Amino acid sequence: MIFFIFLFFVFFSKAQDKTDLYIEKYKDLAISEMQRYGIPASITLAQGILESGNGESYLAVEGFNHFGIKCHKEWNGLTILADDDKKGECFRKYTSVAESYQDHSLFLVHKDRYSFLFNYKIKDYKKWARGLKKAGYATNPEYSRLLIDLIERYNLNQFDRIKKINIYSVYSFGFPYVVGYGVYFDRSGARWLSNRSLRIDVKISGVLNSLSITHDQYITDEFFVSTNTGLVYYPLKESKELLPTVSVTLGFKKLLPAHYKSDYFLTRLGLEFIEREEGVYSRDIWKDIWNDYYILPFVSFSYLIN
Repeated sequence: MIFFIFLFFVFFSKAQDKTDLYIEKYKDLAISEMQRYGIPASITLAQGILESGNGESYLAVEGFNHFGIKCHKEWNGLTILADDDKKGECFRKYTSVAESYQDHSLFLVHKDRYSFLFNYKIKDYKKWARGLKKAGYATNPEYSRLLIDLIERYNLNQFDRIKKINIYSVYSFGFPYVVGYGVYFDRSGARWLSNRSLRIDVKISGVLNSLSITHDQYITDEFFVSTNTGLVYYPLKESKELLPTVSVTLGFKKLLPAHYKSDYFLTRLGLEFIEREEGVYSRDIWKDIWNDYYILPFVSFSYLIN
């Protein structure tokens, strides 16, 4: 009898060790996805532990699928077959665990049946767990209880502390400013990243250099409009004065796949208005606006790295 009790404790401690190792290995991924989409890191980790058997299931090992997500009709990526409710069902296959975590977030965000979950607070993991069961994520009637038990046993809710502001480094290129460097401040939202952000840039070219502050207002999950103010330095002008400038922009923000080094890719297209000054430019190539400003079309492509 003592021998069997000993075996039980050995087995339990090993299982717990594997779970602890899984948490340590993937907690940063779960937190990163929470910052992007507002899905509690505790929920993501608990689902990963449960669905992948601590990362040791066939789907997790052979297909990097840590969340048991099936193909569904909209999936055009790699696939892997495994037995579930039926034999030989089609599951999504990934090239990395990070890609699996990202697709899990996108799966919840884009499926209408999960939309009500994003009305819950990030720290309310119990509502999220029960909501996932209600929405039909799994057929196991004990699914929500299993998630809650994992979260409470391993204190996973300690990771549910979302930053109100995300800070990214900005690297950009385009025309007429060839390269640019800056900082991007993004306010986190309940479902998507934000509806407002602030950006400070230094942009450089052989003709014009500028320092600017930009405010983005999102009109959809990906499209935004911007207003900008700053100073332009024209090195070819003898007096080398700083000229006030304002601009308006239409932009597009694209989430990059998990294997990219940067998190987001931004495209901006707009018009910059530079205060007119007599004799500023050697050639009259700038269109006259209201006799006070020159208009400068511009385009830029930027990478955001957290």
